[in-house]
Amino acid sequence: MRCYSYKKKNVCDYLLNIYSSGLHHSNALSDEEIEQIIHNIGIFRFKGYLYAFRGEIASHSIDDVLTLYYFDKYLTRYVMELTTSVETMLKTRTIELCYKWTENPFFYLIRENHKYENFHINKPTLENWKYKKEKDGEKQDHYAHYCLYYKQTYHFDTNKQHYLQQTCIELHEEVNYPPFHYMIESATLGALITFIKSIKIGKFDLLGGIAKEMGINPKIFKHYLERLNEVRNRAAHRERLFNRGYRSVRAFGNYHTLRKAIEPHCFADVYLYLYFMTGHINQYRDFQDFFEKEIDVLFREYQTDRLIELDSKGLNKRMDEKRFDVIKGFILKGMGIKKASHNRVT
Repeated sequence: MRCYSYKKKNVCDYLLNIYSSGLHHSNALSDEEIEQIIHNIGIFRFKGYLYAFRGEIASHSIDDVLTLYYFDKYLTRYVMELTTSVETMLKTRTIELCYKWTENPFFYLIRENHKYENFHINKPTLENWKYKKEKDGEKQDHYAHYCLYYKQTYHFDTNKQHYLQQTCIELHEEVNYPPFHYMIESATLGALITFIKSIKIGKFDLLGGIAKEMGINPKIFKHYLERLNEVRNRAAHRERLFNRGYRSVRAFGNYHTLRKAIEPHCFADVYLYLYFMTGHINQYRDFQDFFEKEIDVLFREYQTDRLIELDSKGLNKRMDEKRFDVIKGFILKGMGIKKASHNRVT
């Protein structure tokens, strides 16, 4: 293994270097505008998108690289919206199913209600429920958030004496543990998935219960949850979505039918997966129908998106239409969409 050698770079020198390597200057923006954009993006992040053009850099301009970057950023917005919808659905089903099997709102703190002895609630989720000391002069909300309201109204010691006579998971004295529905609504996606995998109330297994409602084999449902967490984390941290591999999941129903037209483990598969998880996948006749109504629309709306226009200094609107179509094809290939699937539209 080699030792990493850090080389300090500045934007001006970096741009000179990639232009000398064959990348063409912008046809839509000035050199000063390009320099400002790269300064905002950062060299390290920009390089991840430039790398996609390796071997054929002389056939492209910096406009092409930036279009790839900004479209990927635009996709992130949609992924966050879709994963949030799935998260909300999972939280709702988790609460409703568990309360069918218990009337104890603090059951999740009892050891015997978990399949795994080492179950614990992650720190970011517990942080929401630590006792808070009010500071003098601190402004109070006119309509308190449910978390703040609960901590101001209830104390865990009282609830513990009333509800928790059995052996509990590891508890922290600085945390005012709330009822299960409060905890789930405030949980991170990662914590929610941990709850779903772990909870078992008597004979009822939460993972299997949710999987059954969604029409997914319980034995592989955990892989669906792990993919969800993987995709959300990449989007939340603004990692590159384009041209990356993703966890494999076994498809069912119309999701299985539609995915036959695309490459496996690619972003197009993730996009289909999210439509399956949100319950929308059955409205499409075939992948071509899905492409025309959802994916092709993304490209059209990208070109007029106001936030992208501001961020890219208008590149999304000022780029030559024929050149945009070329990069569109490049992006679709990187998403795992076969050429025959989009030629009829583009």
